[in-house]
Amino acid sequence: MKLFKQGRTRRETEKRLVRVNTGEHDHSYAGNYTSTTKYTIWTFLPKALFEQYRRVANIYFTLVAALSLTPFSPVRAWTTWTPLVIVLGVAMIKEAVEDYRRYKLDKEINNRPVQVLDPERAEYATRTWKDVRVGDILIVTKDQQFPADLLFLTAETEEGTCYIETMNLDGETNLKIKKAPDETKDLGEQDFIQFREAAIECEGPNARLYQFTGNLLLDGKTLPISPNAILLRGCNLRNTEKIVGAVIYAGHETKIFKNAAPAPSKRSHVERIVDKIIFFMFFLLFSFCIVGAIFFAVWTKDRMDGHWYLAPTKKTDQYDPDNAGFVGFASFITSFILYGYLIPISLYVSMELVKIAQSMGYINNDRDMYHADTDTPALARTSNLNEELGMVNTILSDKTGTLTRNVMEFFKCSIAGVSYGAGITEIEKANAQRKGITLDGREKPEAAKFRERYFNFYDDRLMGDAWFTAKDSDTIEMFFRLLAVCHTVIPDGQPEPATIKYEAESPDEAALVVAAKAFGFFFFKRTNTTVSVREHTVRGVEDVEYEVLNVLEFNSTRKRMSVVIKHRSQDKIIIFTKGADTVIYERLDPSYATNEAMKESTGRHMEEFGAAGLRTLCLSYAEVDRDWYNSVWLPEWVAAKTSLEDRDDKVAEVSEKIERNLRLLGCTAIEDKLQEGVPQCIKQLALAGIRIWVLTGDKMETAINIGYACSLLQEDMMQFNVTVYGVEDVEQAEARGDKQEAERLAHKAVAHSLATTEKTMNENEGTPFAIVIDGKALSYALSKELAPLFLSVGTRCKAVVCCRVSPLQKAQVTKLVRSKGDTTLAIGDGANDVGMIQSAHIGVGISGQEGMQAVMSSDFAIAQFRFLVPLLLVHGRYCYKRIARMVLFFFYKNMLFGVTIFVFNAFNNFSGQFIYNDFYMTLFNVVFTALTPVVIGIFDRDVDKAMALKYPGLYMQGQRNEYFNFRAIVLWLMSSLYQTAIIMVFILWGCRSTVSDRADGNPYTMWQTGLLMFSCVVVTVHFQVIQVIDQWTWAHHVSIWLSMAVWWFYLLAYGAFPLSLSSDLYYLFIGVSAPSAQYWLFLLLVPTACQLPDFFLRLAKKQLAPFDHTIVQEIQKKMKREGRQSVEETGLEQSILSNIFSQKSSVNRGYVPPYDPRSRFYGLVSSGARQSGRIETGARNPVLTHLDNELTDNPYRNRKKSTLPGITALPMVTSSAGTLVAPRLAEPPPPPSVVPVAESRQFPQQQQAALSAPAAMYDGIGQAASQPCGLNGGDKMPSSGSDAPAQSSVPLTPLGARGSLQPLQPRRLPPLVQGSSCGSLANTPGAIASPASTGPLPPPENAGQQEREILATYESALKH
Repeated sequence: MKLFKQGRTRRETEKRLVRVNTGEHDHSYAGNYTSTTKYTIWTFLPKALFEQYRRVANIYFTLVAALSLTPFSPVRAWTTWTPLVIVLGVAMIKEAVEDYRRYKLDKEINNRPVQVLDPERAEYATRTWKDVRVGDILIVTKDQQFPADLLFLTAETEEGTCYIETMNLDGETNLKIKKAPDETKDLGEQDFIQFREAAIECEGPNARLYQFTGNLLLDGKTLPISPNAILLRGCNLRNTEKIVGAVIYAGHETKIFKNAAPAPSKRSHVERIVDKIIFFMFFLLFSFCIVGAIFFAVWTKDRMDGHWYLAPTKKTDQYDPDNAGFVGFASFITSFILYGYLIPISLYVSMELVKIAQSMGYINNDRDMYHADTDTPALARTSNLNEELGMVNTILSDKTGTLTRNVMEFFKCSIAGVSYGAGITEIEKANAQRKGITLDGREKPEAAKFRERYFNFYDDRLMGDAWFTAKDSDTIEMFFRLLAVCHTVIPDGQPEPATIKYEAESPDEAALVVAAKAFGFFFFKRTNTTVSVREHTVRGVEDVEYEVLNVLEFNSTRKRMSVVIKHRSQDKIIIFTKGADTVIYERLDPSYATNEAMKESTGRHMEEFGAAGLRTLCLSYAEVDRDWYNSVWLPEWVAAKTSLEDRDDKVAEVSEKIERNLRLLGCTAIEDKLQEGVPQCIKQLALAGIRIWVLTGDKMETAINIGYACSLLQEDMMQFNVTVYGVEDVEQAEARGDKQEAERLAHKAVAHSLATTEKTMNENEGTPFAIVIDGKALSYALSKELAPLFLSVGTRCKAVVCCRVSPLQKAQVTKLVRSKGDTTLAIGDGANDVGMIQSAHIGVGISGQEGMQAVMSSDFAIAQFRFLVPLLLVHGRYCYKRIARMVLFFFYKNMLFGVTIFVFNAFNNFSGQFIYNDFYMTLFNVVFTALTPVVIGIFDRDVDKAMALKYPGLYMQGQRNEYFNFRAIVLWLMSSLYQTAIIMVFILWGCRSTVSDRADGNPYTMWQTGLLMFSCVVVTVHFQVIQVIDQWTWAHHVSIWLSMAVWWFYLLAYGAFPLSLSSDLYYLFIGVSAPSAQYWLFLLLVPTACQLPDFFLRLAKKQLAPFDHTIVQEIQKKMKREGRQSVEETGLEQSILSNIFSQKSSVNRGYVPPYDPRSRFYGLVSSGARQSGRIETGARNPVLTHLDNELTDNPYRNRKKSTLPGITALPMVTSSAGTLVAPRLAEPPPPPSVVPVAESRQFPQQQQAALSAPAAMYDGIGQAASQPCGLNGGDKMPSSGSDAPAQSSVPLTPLGARGSLQPLQPRRLPPLVQGSSCGSLANTPGAIASPASTGPLPPPENAGQQEREILATYESALKH
């Protein structure tokens, strides 16, 4: 295997030379025939059997069946082979059917027609896909798939462009633009007949979807091939009539097949426990066999000769007293076969069936998880983890697009040190409401006319012509110009403000360009190297064309984006830069006096914007010396861009040289609103005992305020901020350039902060805690030395917020939390969340604005964060209890049945004698008790769905694993042993050979006794089900009564068979047992005696120490007796739901489309993830691609430029004006005070809301320190990269010196009344309480500290 992998790696790294259209094919390259089947006719049997025997249980049952062929078998061989063949046969038939479907699909794909150029006949001929070879030239027409990986040569469009859909590759539904090389784009399809001297030199086959390194060798020239000219197999041609391409990779060497890797395998906690129980049953079986073999060998040697009726003189090897060793061996084989019924042969098949029914029948069709706006139901992408949903301890969540909508609106800005914008954000409203303050949300009527998508701003000092007369009108004009020019947005449609549509890489960029349009700087045209803006200034309205010389791209390291432009009329070169405040501030011109004054005021405004939950971005510019640019910088840039080694590092190094001496213009503030129902969802999850960790790229202050707004952070929590910013020793070391010393001191500071936090927690037991840690401190906290301490502190908190985290850090935090043993659930919506989703026990993908990567990597997909409540509290809880009860019932009934065989064999000195007929022994698992556990796994439930939502505290039973822990398993197995004893005593004593149950005086025979005993076993196990069922359904009645009826029907039918077949059952039931009254009496008394202790213990438990769900059941029964439902369920209209329940696929099953599904240019994928280098997320930005093409053609711009190809108008749908914006407040409310680590400690009752104005922060050299700002660094481009501390992390002044507000008084427990819809938070709190109780019930004895805190403090949660 290692050699194979090395060979494959070597093949992928070697270069490939493809000769185009020569008619001679290199047979070392793969053909285009593909197969996705697992088997062939010849390999099906061995490979399918291998798949089945990967399960240890199947190996065991096969071994038993093989041993049954030996003379030592106590049963007929066919009785052991029959169930094995049935189980394996069903599984293999399922495999065969699935593989046959794959075969038919492969056959259809391989035989699709395509036009291929035949060089010998000099014409295009129709061939099948499987006949295509590397080097062939093909014609692909509109809406067809590309049969192989192609080099795009030409299209019918003048620009040589086409549009493709990559749905099969990455799930994106929006179209992407591709461009043919300039040297071939003008050729017609007939021109390629003479195209015989061309060759393609490229890298070997690899899995990199969006990268390609290669050259086109044409007419003695070496032309670089852009990745934008590669058309991949699996994509569809759209909006283009036909294209011509040359095959580079075919068949299994194409990139789509190279990416066909299986997802990481995940197994649930319950499945791992099942494996342990199976091993225990194996141990028990071997113990029984060894004990019986030893006993029988000794008895045969010592006492066999004294039993004349056993004919000891007729010695056989199996019973030879002189060969005790062989006797013991034969006895072991006999017992090994006989006791095989301890192992449930149908367990795995039943579990698979139940899990599929739970996923497809319940989760996928739950109307409470159906998002009507996007026609998106929930989707269970795997059924292996259903029960794991009911055991989640910790949720790790992304913020942008997961907690928020990822729909951006330009909301406020600061220009030249003046703050503009009067709106009130949702975060401000929520935080004010939490403090008991009512904000005036009314808006000026004149603001409505300026509202549009992406723009929710009004300030009469800037709107219209008002800014013309402003004091800093020149700065304002440059600010607006930067918004209109510094981006990679593509305009689409008629160049009119009302109809144009912007195709942006992210909603953030779209919001900034729309804001520029609203302010009078209308961006309406882009070519490969120019942008055109209609500027409305004091000089009038003018269309200005700017030449885009260079675009310095954003990435998570640079945390900024720049555009170098040339103003044609003024002949000036200007660089516009936007990014995080930290990276912008350190590149400002120190000789420009205005910068110092603006840094302080802009920093203060960014703090205010951050406190309001807005995403901030700094804007700056500089004029570049033209001679230095042309003679010095540009040659270095060209060399870096064309370098084949360390290109990214060289480009970043050159970019640093021009991004300096900047002049600060101001900052922007964009609002990303919370999703509907997020605060209520988080409250309910917290009441369910689930810890929530939010991993976001936002700065600390923004994350804190959003945490309060969504109820993640609360007033009664003691909050700790962990950061390395503001540590004097660290800053001094960094100023000296001593990086190693700075890292050592930072590590020491984080260690001290975490140790102090742990000490504070120990001193304040019972207080709810929360930790907020920034990305830089987190990098040290995740180190090998500090990770255990950070985990210990974090797991004691109800909420943890990690700010400024990278995609890699998200995965590291998830693995750290998982290592503790907690069941983790990771939820996200973007490609930067894939690592986190795959690292957690359960991955949930939000169908958001960032594409399908998160959904495609997840185990479950939902459309909104709030759908976690029904997914976990309803489906997760139900699935856990159902699977646990079903598995325990399996082992209970097999233990009961198997031990009766063992005990009877013990009474016969372990001679191998059995009391049952071997045929109905075989059918015990697969017929007589097969239906009942399946029904339990699908239909069983303790409380209604509405009550499970109303009392989220019930979910803690799964976290404590109450239904499948060691105690529960032991109780079920002990119950089976007790019932075995009752059955054996009653039957063997009541049916002894001196007792007759008939008038003719005939005593009980062994087979008659066995029939009665087996009947008691069947009835007893079903009576046990009757005891544990919480709610009866028609399915329970059918499974229980039908299973028992099938047993008696079997006795009637099989007993009527000829004696040669029915053997000892020949008319035994109808002729002997059924007429006997004693049979029916025993059938009533014995199961009842078995169940009485269990019944009384359950009754005592219910009365004296009831389970949580038992109390809720009583509440539910009381409400039903009163004629009212627990919660009124408000369903959707039938016309909406019919698409789900009619088995028709929804439009977006499992995902929602991008924010504009008609996008033809962008994949709308996280730039942070794209730059991480770990996750391939989408096609490269077409703006940057076209600019690079121009740079390749002529880096010094002396050629005529062509317009951006392929841009045509699309119909524009304008939205109506939104709601009005409230007048601007004089002072927005600051965030609540927190407890700085190692500074002070305050009890929750002493914490009050501070109203003092924020103080300025200064660094070690006396300059104003940069404050955190920017967009979500890990989620969207462009983004802030600041890791600076939030204002609230600075040591606070004593509370006594501040103004304060009185905290809200907690409400009392509301009465139990009829609730609202299932989707909303019920009025009654989540802790379990009876109708007459005035407080929460005491927690269970085995409840952990966290559960005790939640059950004891649930009432205080109502304050918020």
